[in-house]
Amino acid sequence: MTALALQRERSRRLSVAAIARSGLAAWIIVALLVVGLTIADPGAFWTVRNIANVLTATVVLGLVALGQNLVVLTGGIDLSVGSAASLSALLTAILIDGYPIRTLPAILVVLLVGAAIGVAHGMLVARTGLAAFVVTLATFYLLQGLAFVISTTPKGQVTSVLTDFALDRTGPIPHALLVLIAAIALVAGLLRWTPFGRHVYAVGGDLEAARANGVPVTRTLVWAYVVCGALAAAAGVVLAARATVGSPTAGQGLELSAITVVVIGGTSLLGGRGTLTGTLGGVLLLALIESSFTLLQLESTLTDLIRGVVILAAAALFVRRAGR
Repeated sequence: MTALALQRERSRRLSVAAIARSGLAAWIIVALLVVGLTIADPGAFWTVRNIANVLTATVVLGLVALGQNLVVLTGGIDLSVGSAASLSALLTAILIDGYPIRTLPAILVVLLVGAAIGVAHGMLVARTGLAAFVVTLATFYLLQGLAFVISTTPKGQVTSVLTDFALDRTGPIPHALLVLIAAIALVAGLLRWTPFGRHVYAVGGDLEAARANGVPVTRTLVWAYVVCGALAAAAGVVLAARATVGSPTAGQGLELSAITVVVIGGTSLLGGRGTLTGTLGGVLLLALIESSFTLLQLESTLTDLIRGVVILAAAALFVRRAGR
């Protein structure tokens, strides 16, 4: 191969890697999927109802993925977010129990519970040296078990106002999307304009070097897990509002979906590299995949198979190349 050909090949690889690192890879796949679905059934895909369904599907997953993205950037992982969301959904409905006056206090209590779970995670990871995988796998089972101890069946009741907010929409825009937008603004602001954001990348890039340079490692890890826990709790509140009751299994599987969109978005599981833009692209991609099952009237048995193929294809095209 000539020198010119080698240079072109190297430039091509660098451009693909740059796209993956910038988070644009997931959005490119989203664009391709939108084109494909438009060709397959333009009349059904661009209806107000379908667009609303896609956007609605991004809310819960988006909240959990934002927190997961923050934790993964530090070099950790939180496997308990699904269980935290389930427990939060159950507690929300039980604490409100149909009384409007209890709505705001109950939501605040649930968010504090999520933040407290995050404090425990951060302290255990930072102070004991235990791997985040081990710590959060343990709390995955502990929180799910606690939810089942409280109730093995749906219990409690949220108010109609909360349910209306979770289910109503203006045109194709669901009102619950406001919660996700507020969360995006919060996390984006923390990462871009605060010392905490710089510390997150520093800890994920090289924890010991960050510590040696005066980065408050323990505080950074604790706050990352606190935000993650609070956002998982917020996702649980939305799940309870949609269902009108609290279910001990409401958030089942969210942990894997959140990790999936973070990886598709180009965030390194080793920490220190990734963008919020990419994670949000991954969230929209999974929402579109879910929408396509209904749109194309695919067999429900093919759901996991198709999702796995798309995820594998996305990883093969972009995530692997980003590390070169």
